[in-house]
Amino acid sequence: MRYVIYGAGSIGCAVGGLLVKSGCRVLFVARPRIAKAIAAGFKVRAAESEIRVGGQAVTRLDRGSTQPADVVIVTVKSQDTRAALAELHNVYQPDVPLVCLQNGVSNEQAASEGFTRVYGGLLLISTVQLEPDLVTIKGNRIAIGCYPDGLDSIAETLVSDLSAAGFDAMVSPHIMASKWAKLVANLNNASHAITGYWLEKSAADSEMRALMLAVREEGLAILDAAEIAVEPPDGEPNPLRIREDTDKLRVPPGNASSPAIGPPEDAQTYPSMLQDLMLGRKTNEAEFLNGEIVRLGDQLGIPTPFNRRLMEIIQRMSDDSIQPGVYSPAQLHAILQGRRRA
Repeated sequence: MRYVIYGAGSIGCAVGGLLVKSGCRVLFVARPRIAKAIAAGFKVRAAESEIRVGGQAVTRLDRGSTQPADVVIVTVKSQDTRAALAELHNVYQPDVPLVCLQNGVSNEQAASEGFTRVYGGLLLISTVQLEPDLVTIKGNRIAIGCYPDGLDSIAETLVSDLSAAGFDAMVSPHIMASKWAKLVANLNNASHAITGYWLEKSAADSEMRALMLAVREEGLAILDAAEIAVEPPDGEPNPLRIREDTDKLRVPPGNASSPAIGPPEDAQTYPSMLQDLMLGRKTNEAEFLNGEIVRLGDQLGIPTPFNRRLMEIIQRMSDDSIQPGVYSPAQLHAILQGRRRA
């Protein structure tokens, strides 16, 4: 088996790099700057370790670079999934195993339209890659399952290899319920990008916690109304207890008086959408995160002002190359509640 990391950015380099270090065969498909860094050797930095790893990297796939034993792990942003699938269609047969190790819940459905063996991947990992040759990683939990549900030998082998690479990996026959839970958590990627708050700063700021709670509660209410499960059935493995985690936001932070105090700059955790704005990218995943809640709300006739306005603001910031930090949490909360104009 060889793993093809398609769209190797921060997640792809972190996962692929640790797979290489553990002895797996890996081919990275990445943008030119990152492909060059992979070939030359790049660093993966975790809390208590740092490794340097090099690998085989290409900037695009062709039939000559594929192999019969390939398992494709897609790590592109959701807005790039359709283009990625089109390229993969050109070089692989429909029965190639394809793992969507991505945020959002629409990628697996899109992949299943042209591929017969599709897997969902849940990442409870934060990665930062502001320079091509350095990826920092926090967290290590990954869950893999067949789409739309179930397990098979490919899922079990991948989990075994991820575990050997150092991840807390598990198989999950109800992977999409857990991915909906992750979507609820990711609704605040936009909140972080707009305010410029990294995760550790948010956890210590009572105003930011109140904002995040309101955004999550709106999302959970819509999913409950749509009868979409956000947790596996009782008794099944549950990698992310989103309702329990959301309730924790009601508890005041322990260091609420000093929200700016946190880890050094190189140890701060930046959500991917915040990184996109910092790097001046013109696209973002809000349509595939907050947009899912907005579309379901429209179908159900239920207003979704928090997620709708977050999506509008982050899109304007992307279009106009506005850097993170344009509003404080209190200012953004007031805008989302309609008490202040953006």
